[in-house]
Amino acid sequence: MEHHFYQDDIPYSTLQEDKTGYQILLLREQQNQSFTAIASQLGVSPARVRQQYTKMKVRQVRLYLRHIAIALGHENTAQVRNVFSTAMECYQNYPYACGYLDKTYGEILEAYRAGEPGTPQEMLEKLPPCPVKLGEEEISRMVTMREEENASFRAIGRAFHITPEKARHTYEMVYHRKVLEYVEGLQQQVRTWEERRELWRRYFGGHQSAKTRYENIMRVK
Repeated sequence: MEHHFYQDDIPYSTLQEDKTGYQILLLREQQNQSFTAIASQLGVSPARVRQQYTKMKVRQVRLYLRHIAIALGHENTAQVRNVFSTAMECYQNYPYACGYLDKTYGEILEAYRAGEPGTPQEMLEKLPPCPVKLGEEEISRMVTMREEENASFRAIGRAFHITPEKARHTYEMVYHRKVLEYVEGLQQQVRTWEERRELWRRYFGGHQSAKTRYENIMRVK
């Protein structure tokens, strides 16, 4: 079925216009090189390589979403974006979420790339199930593993068949909810918008982890 959206498609080859970025993408995913190794090869910092890689993944996903929507005859990318958002919630890992698109829409994306490689097969085979449903009992067990058994997020991820990033996110959300509940209680005691804003700034400003925020609250409570 023809659809007017097809005239707005963007060739996958446009990803290669950033030659250095595309090289980093291939070295990282097809040769499984570390950011440090790539940085040494290109004569830049690992932080710069990581930044470039992330930028390329974002561009790749945008191209994927657009083309998949076009190929399926959608008027916009909303439905496909929902699929990607679900994958991001599952994995909390951008490359894995991109891999989920490769796995779900394999034929469409293989034709779109016209010979260029996508997510490595090894990564696709390691993708945990999606969506992930963790009950309170499992979450409680994760907290115990982290706090009483000193388990790494990688080990927790293996135990629950989720990514390390999802394990970290789930653990942090336990304490985020605790902090949120505490702050919402304080909000009942203030009257003005400025006072409420100050509360949120005090307890949610900066770059602390949710666990650290909660520990700070308990320390002075």
